Amino acid sequence: MSENKKPKILGMIVLAAISLFILSSAKVVNSAGETEGAAKIAVKPLAVFNYSLGANEQFSVNVTAFNAINLHGFRLRLTFDANLLECVAVQEGMLLQAFNSTVMTQTVNNTSGNIETSVNLTSPEAMASGNDTLLGLTFRVKNTGETAIHLDELELYDSVGSSLSHVTYDGYFNNKFIFDVTMPLALVCVTLVSIFLNQKTEGKLKSTLEGKELKAKDGALLVGLMVVMISVIAFLRQAVAPLMILFLFSYSMLLFMFTYIFSNKRWYLAILPPAIFVLPYIFFRTTDIWSEGLVNVYGVIFAILITLYIANLFSWKSTLIFTGLLTIVDIVMVLVTGWMVQAAEATAGLSLPVIVELPLIPLIVMGGGRLLRMGLGLGDFFFAGLLAIQTYKKYGKRFTLVCLATMTLSFSIFEAINLTYWKIPFPGTLMIICGWLPLATFRIIKDRKHINPV
Repeated sequence: MSENKKPKILGMIVLAAISLFILSSAKVVNSAGETEGAAKIAVKPLAVFNYSLGANEQFSVNVTAFNAINLHGFRLRLTFDANLLECVAVQEGMLLQAFNSTVMTQTVNNTSGNIETSVNLTSPEAMASGNDTLLGLTFRVKNTGETAIHLDELELYDSVGSSLSHVTYDGYFNNKFIFDVTMPLALVCVTLVSIFLNQKTEGKLKSTLEGKELKAKDGALLVGLMVVMISVIAFLRQAVAPLMILFLFSYSMLLFMFTYIFSNKRWYLAILPPAIFVLPYIFFRTTDIWSEGLVNVYGVIFAILITLYIANLFSWKSTLIFTGLLTIVDIVMVLVTGWMVQAAEATAGLSLPVIVELPLIPLIVMGGGRLLRMGLGLGDFFFAGLLAIQTYKKYGKRFTLVCLATMTLSFSIFEAINLTYWKIPFPGTLMIICGWLPLATFRIIKDRKHINPV
């Protein structure tokens, strides 16, 4: 590869890889819609997952109002599973209590599992607006299981008794150990597809790239540039339009490049895949067609394409350095600085395929029919694919399949612990490499001893 071409290729790699690694972390998410123009009444936190909450342990939740306007009082009925929980305290929230002039009534029935309460301002003309709690609830755990904390009936009204529009978000409690088969299975399938397609496309891609490979310093430079870009996005996360343009351009270039290469450089065919991606994004990104299906389909496609492209530019040595540095950076930027999470939040409202979100299986249906989902950044799919492809080239099919099995097992264990105990964004690279590194280290040491016997 000539020196004048290498920077161009590296630039394309950086542009595509940055868009994938923006969400290089595993995170717990759930489906929940938003409605503009109406007060939002939610049980907060929306979900309580705590395996350590056994019998006689207690926890608290709030019924919280967001965007309340002209609220004079409310009446509500809340239900829960009486076999699992019992309510031991109901306290008035701060939104109306701040007026120091309220009347509150409450009835708690722990046999049938319901709470009925009302709070009113005593001053005829007083009304509250803003965001704050309506009620504070304390529950005692009786057994192990799951239950919705359901806002069964709710009425908000102003000083003349007129009802105020609102939407409700139920809560959910679960103290069971949680595991999932969906995301580990998706990780295995995407990685296997990447390995299979790499065998079919490697020759063409290497020919296009003139058989050159990135050196170790290039891999380190790539990680460094990714850190810079993620940091910039984290600090400039309000710049929505530039972010959207960056991602759309990166993905479109990736689709164009692959189609151009494998259509024997027919540019008029190469423009079709980018158009098939961009147009649905523009017209359907606010619909369920996109959010429940197409965004994940495109996410998987892009993860595979970038894996095929970059895997053919790395050697075994540069892969070890690149993945090691990337894991360290991922840990720091997710768990220490939080910049990776901030960058993820900056793109959350753009509906871009930067993360694959899948419902857990066994299904966990929370209050209001929300499904608990697991989200995995596209960079993590690429990370597993790169390790698998390079391992396949170095040690063959059988050892690669064993490594893939241990990577999946490691990911599954981390995921279960995260879902049950931590419930925070967690570095997906760490979840994956912990399953690959022990076997790879053992094999490297074994081969060295074979070459240099004592």
